[in-house]
Amino acid sequence: MMTAQKDIPHWYKQAIWLYVVFLIFEGALRKWILPGLATPLLLIREPIVIILTLIAFNRGLIKVPYVFVLVTVSTVSFLLSITIGHQNLGTAIYGWRIYLLHIPFIFVIGRILDRRDVLQMGRFILYTSIPMTLLIVAQFFSPQSAWVNRGVGGDIEGAGFGGAMGYFRPPGTFSFTAGYVVYQLIVAVFLFYYLVANRLLSKKDQIRPWLLYIMLACYVLTIPYSISRSHLFQTIVVVAFMFVGILLHPVSHVRIRLFKILPIVIFSLGAITWMGIAGASLEAFQERFESANETEGGIEGVVGNRYFGSLIRGLVNGDTPFFGHGLGLGTNVGAQLAGGADGIFSFFNGEEEWGRITNESGLLLGWTLIALRLYLAGWIFLKAFKHLRQNKDMLPWMLTIGTLLILPQGNLGIPTNLGFIVLSSGLSLASLRSYKRRKV
Repeated sequence: MMTAQKDIPHWYKQAIWLYVVFLIFEGALRKWILPGLATPLLLIREPIVIILTLIAFNRGLIKVPYVFVLVTVSTVSFLLSITIGHQNLGTAIYGWRIYLLHIPFIFVIGRILDRRDVLQMGRFILYTSIPMTLLIVAQFFSPQSAWVNRGVGGDIEGAGFGGAMGYFRPPGTFSFTAGYVVYQLIVAVFLFYYLVANRLLSKKDQIRPWLLYIMLACYVLTIPYSISRSHLFQTIVVVAFMFVGILLHPVSHVRIRLFKILPIVIFSLGAITWMGIAGASLEAFQERFESANETEGGIEGVVGNRYFGSLIRGLVNGDTPFFGHGLGLGTNVGAQLAGGADGIFSFFNGEEEWGRITNESGLLLGWTLIALRLYLAGWIFLKAFKHLRQNKDMLPWMLTIGTLLILPQGNLGIPTNLGFIVLSSGLSLASLRSYKRRKV
């Protein structure tokens, strides 16, 4: 039987808060504050996950059949990895921990936090988005040798990634630009929720309207300054889900908010363009968009090759041994522990997530692990949809967007991406712990 919320020690929540802070600022520690400890800081969130997950198992906080199946399948893959796979214990443990600890941690977050905690974390993430925007603008205009662009370990070659017109994609406080893009997905989810629901929340849960509009302006700015097509595409998806959620919402005044939000968004876009605030970044973004489309065949090529193509390549992998090469071998850390100098490309292409899974665990176990991720994402989505219709609650519906976009195919082998996948999914579950009929 589940432990009641009131019986959960407060320090459990404090530990999850620390997890969130480390997730956002871990890269800053590794690049600027403690560059000499860059390698061990990569695992700075591990103790929190290990302690809370083991306590949760012991106290029966996550007696979920899904977790039992996931741990069983991954344990079989782990044993095969150290016997007939790569036979490197360190690499196998590094890969196994994802399924043994981190994915179950989703349910730990969902069990320990409640709705108020989710809203508090959402506001915190939105507050950090303002200085984060200022940081990426500074990174955009600064040379890669500048302090704000230092790479992991204080690398003076910079942390920016290829962009356009001599500008690089900025990483913000993160070690790599991919972490910043996933962070912006969580920002978007909470931002557009608050744009709809802010005035309908209790005073303690609200954000001052003028501050919320500043956050919106900052978010709009980040799209061109990120020089990231993924950032643009995920924004479109979030906005689309927001519209669907509003249209499906049974309360009419929530739908009226739709007509109040549109002029504000349009005005923000027009003001930023008219004032020339994003002039250079818009040009660079357009150049990046056009050059990448020419290379990858436009939007159809991006969606068809990068997304659906990688799914098919992951499922149909004829070069993979039946039981795979072994857990962890498709991650940077795991590959290096096994003697690979090129990280995720040392033994096979570990960049495409489904391909990484089938290469590590083989087709049978790999497909099972992929199916488990798809099942979890679909299960959360259906619960959020039901919650929207029955409890008049937009929060789980908005949060499930992040889950759907990154849980099925997000790269679990990258620690920052793994962190945001776990956080997004955990907050989605926590937001569903609402038993009263609500207006938003």
